[in-house]
Amino acid sequence: MISTSIDKIEYILPYVSGKLATALQYIKENDFAMWANGEYEIDGRNIFARINTYETEPKAQRKPEKHFDYIDIQILVIGSESVGYCPVTDKFIVSEDKAKTDDVVFYKETYKENFITLHPGDIGIFFPWEVHRPNCNCGDIALPVKKVVVKVRADK
Repeated sequence: MISTSIDKIEYILPYVSGKLATALQYIKENDFAMWANGEYEIDGRNIFARINTYETEPKAQRKPEKHFDYIDIQILVIGSESVGYCPVTDKFIVSEDKAKTDDVVFYKETYKENFITLHPGDIGIFFPWEVHRPNCNCGDIALPVKKVVVKVRADK
């Protein structure tokens, strides 16, 4: 997991390449604040963005998830949310498997989960070897959020 902000992308760019660099450059050059909810192709299905608005939920109501084919770059536009993350291990028990249809599996629980809080302009990058639990409340309060998730096809 990499945590940064939009205004620090230029510090990361020299250390990444390929589709991840293209996606980060695109994020740096675009202001998503006025974009409508929906899906936007950046480089076909290699790189695309999903914009959503919602209210955060208690951690216990959010399922930890993992993707196989895509890296998630999550950018908070409005609000604040907590996101859990940890490396996936063979201890994790799958509660719902949508890997073939939606590139996601959900887990019953995690181990050694850490949390970060995303504020407007913050970015969390989650790789296929990591589990993440997005859309969680900061404390006990549900907050309205607008978030962009840029999906980057992982090179295997």
